[in-house]
Amino acid sequence: MKKQMDGIRTISDLSQAQMLGEQELIDACFAQVSILPDLRNYLKWLFDNGVTTEVHSKLQRRKGRELGIHPSTICKTPVCLLKIYYECTGKVDPLREYDQKSQVTFDIGTLMHDTMQTWLTDMFEGQIKVEAPLKNKKLHITGHTDALFTFPSTRFILELKSIKEGGNYGWERVQLKPMEDNVRQAHVYMAIEDVPFANVLYMGKNNSDYKEHPIMFNNAMWEGMLHNIIEPVVEAAYNKGQIMPANPGWNCKWCDFLHGCDAGRRKQQDAKRATSRTSRVGR
Repeated sequence: MKKQMDGIRTISDLSQAQMLGEQELIDACFAQVSILPDLRNYLKWLFDNGVTTEVHSKLQRRKGRELGIHPSTICKTPVCLLKIYYECTGKVDPLREYDQKSQVTFDIGTLMHDTMQTWLTDMFEGQIKVEAPLKNKKLHITGHTDALFTFPSTRFILELKSIKEGGNYGWERVQLKPMEDNVRQAHVYMAIEDVPFANVLYMGKNNSDYKEHPIMFNNAMWEGMLHNIIEPVVEAAYNKGQIMPANPGWNCKWCDFLHGCDAGRRKQQDAKRATSRTSRVGR
């Protein structure tokens, strides 16, 4: 007699439910990943009761990143294996120049995260762990997810992303679907924590609105990242010690390891020369 499933708490549970055709159970568990209706009700409750949220943020010295594979790096496209290699081995120290705009943007984003996590902790007391550390020693993956939810019948991770209106990466772009890089990052967390679902929640910086995208674990996406990115870097950095190839592109100018990358510096020099030629032609 087939055992009745009472929840979907792991990736294997999800796989089994799909294999058994338990669509009703999958839909019921997936529906719990949506937290925006509860959040809107909570914000209305704050207003009705005259409650102001206090967020206890303070100055905190930024710690150096732990050596290893960071989900926030491997999710970004185009992927540069050399950057990931340096983050694993420490053979080149990261160098980041001061930029006031970036510092302010980072701090405002952090405050938005802190505020949302304060609300969610109050809403889902005992069912949420914020800034949950997620590690995999075998794959040398290290990182934190913004929140890990554990409900009686399911589990999911939450990724918070602050975003503004306008621009190529703006609010308008995430109305129909989440950004692919954010989905990839969530998949790394789901895989190493064995969690079947995730929610990518966008927080509007200049419109005070929210947009959520619940997602279900896609094994093909994870396998692609595992075999094409993670395993080759682990083999090179921790077994053979061979350096990985660079993938120079438009994002090199923001890379903390540009000073240790010949290919990236050449790419930047070529771009400057091209800009200079265009400027002269336009005179």
